[in-house]
Amino acid sequence: MDNVTIGLALVAGLLSFISPCVLPLVPAYIGYMGGRLTHQVSRQNATGAPPSISFGMRLQMLMHGAAFVSGFTLIFVLIGLLTTALSSVAGQYVGAFTQALGRVGGVVIIFFGLQFMGLLPRLFNWLRGKNRAPFLDSRLFSLAVAFVASVLIYWALLEEVVLALPVIAALLLGMFAGGAFSQPARFWMALMDRMQGALYADTRGDISGGREGLVGSAFMGMVFSAGWTPCIGPLLGTILTVAATAGATSGDIAQGMLLLAAYSIGLGIPFLITAMLMDGARGVLRRLQRHMRKIELLSGCLMILIGLLVASGRLQSLSQTFSRGEFADFTFRVEECGLAVFEGDLHLHHLGDCLAGTLLPVAINQSASLHFTADAQLRQLLFHAEAGDSIDVEARGLIDSELELDIALYAPDNAIVARANTAESRQVDDKLYPMTAVIVERGGLHLLSLSAEDFNNDARIRVKVRHALPLEEEPSSQALANNGISSLSDLVSEIGEVGLEEGKRAPAFDITTLDGERFRPADLRGKVTLLNFWGTWCGPCRREMPEFQRVYEEWAARGFEILAIAYNDSEAAMSDFRDEFGLSFPLALDDTGAVNDAYAIQTRPSSFLLDKDGIIRMRHFGVLSQVQLDDMLAAAFADE
Repeated sequence: MDNVTIGLALVAGLLSFISPCVLPLVPAYIGYMGGRLTHQVSRQNATGAPPSISFGMRLQMLMHGAAFVSGFTLIFVLIGLLTTALSSVAGQYVGAFTQALGRVGGVVIIFFGLQFMGLLPRLFNWLRGKNRAPFLDSRLFSLAVAFVASVLIYWALLEEVVLALPVIAALLLGMFAGGAFSQPARFWMALMDRMQGALYADTRGDISGGREGLVGSAFMGMVFSAGWTPCIGPLLGTILTVAATAGATSGDIAQGMLLLAAYSIGLGIPFLITAMLMDGARGVLRRLQRHMRKIELLSGCLMILIGLLVASGRLQSLSQTFSRGEFADFTFRVEECGLAVFEGDLHLHHLGDCLAGTLLPVAINQSASLHFTADAQLRQLLFHAEAGDSIDVEARGLIDSELELDIALYAPDNAIVARANTAESRQVDDKLYPMTAVIVERGGLHLLSLSAEDFNNDARIRVKVRHALPLEEEPSSQALANNGISSLSDLVSEIGEVGLEEGKRAPAFDITTLDGERFRPADLRGKVTLLNFWGTWCGPCRREMPEFQRVYEEWAARGFEILAIAYNDSEAAMSDFRDEFGLSFPLALDDTGAVNDAYAIQTRPSSFLLDKDGIIRMRHFGVLSQVQLDDMLAAAFADE
């Protein structure tokens, strides 16, 4: 997935809509758009508007959906750039930015909910009543509102006095200049007039099909995107890496922005389709006119509930829950399988098996970890090979003595190319080599089938398909850039500067491993170090850990170290994970999140490769494949 195109990014975003990570956004979006539609139909009924539905009215719903997607795209691209290409400048502030936007946005959503329920006009009318005039004319009322608003601003800006004080001062100055403390009744009456005028303009736009209110829909998209934690699939991880590399090597982040925007637009297409489908509910709502008040109250309550979830951070937590473990692994398969079909590396009739996990599209030089149980005794891998390629199949690790596998390699025409049995295979330590140097005669999709019989336990094996690629005599500078590795001159020129960009010194930290060993950057000097940020709950992390163990065994003797730093985890779960995969490199728990904050980690897995002087040579977001690991280590040790 090295050459990412706009088309691929668009397709990946479209596929992401069905991932569990997007699930919390869907009811929130439907709640907002449904509430707006109910509000629109209710106002039409109240004003006696004709029952016919014009083209402009239908276009209105689509425009609000497009505004929502635009706001979503803006924040998603901004967050992507802040956490990658501009991480050394603003990456550490992304979490605070999204949290503050969620709090402010939650309050605004609650305001929309009150509007959709029709409570704001009733409140204004109540305040305008004759018996309420003395109440509005009280300076104590103005002071009370100013105090409540100040507390709300302080809370919305994360209890940061430096941020909240200027905003509170501006609020008090505006109230003082407007006469809130000298002529309170006049000030509050004028404020209600302006608010009702704005709400009336929005209602009039709903009825006539105008463009009023689109800013509100765009803001809703911004709020929901700030509360969304995306699952990092293979292509989104590559896009984030492209953005980081572009910003670090050339300062031109346009490519990263374009790819992130294409991904977000692809994700937004189903939202637009949903908006058009919801527009068909107008006739149903009209027929339920006598129950419209109840529908208004229900839709408004739903909006208020969504606002409370967003403001309290619960919606964000729910999104993070759906970006972990099996949910994240399913999302990874959705993107991996869907893109494989799009690129022609997977036949459409294989899609069901691919999504179920029984058939995996394996990239060349990538390995796969396969789990066999009593109920799952057939696993298939699909890969693309060219004529003349030499295919080696290696099974390794945790092979139960009772597990006997029949392995068959099928050509594009379903003819068997080679067959082997693990009982008859050459074994070295824990590695089996059932197929070696099988020459592919015809290019195309090849199927590797592994089946077990009469197996009643659990076992994991790893299968690796190697592709005989021609070696370049000398890697070009463009190839190095594509792999996220800057030139030595670029590295040396900034050797003293600390930052998160490639070529800068990695930020300092102090952490203790599960074995009680203390690690600091100074302790890693003289070694090429891979810092990996992961979690036992992270599905994609499970895919790359076996490869980390392989390269650690291969390169450790030359001065290579891996430090895998987990967050929001437990030492017991990490210890079990280490035993399951047979990991021998250090694992550490960042229980306070300090190291994650120092490296502006927003997605997992994320990796930083440091040279022997502690200089960042590569950043990567998402799963690292075997070929990427081998290439970056070969380049890192090439200067010796």
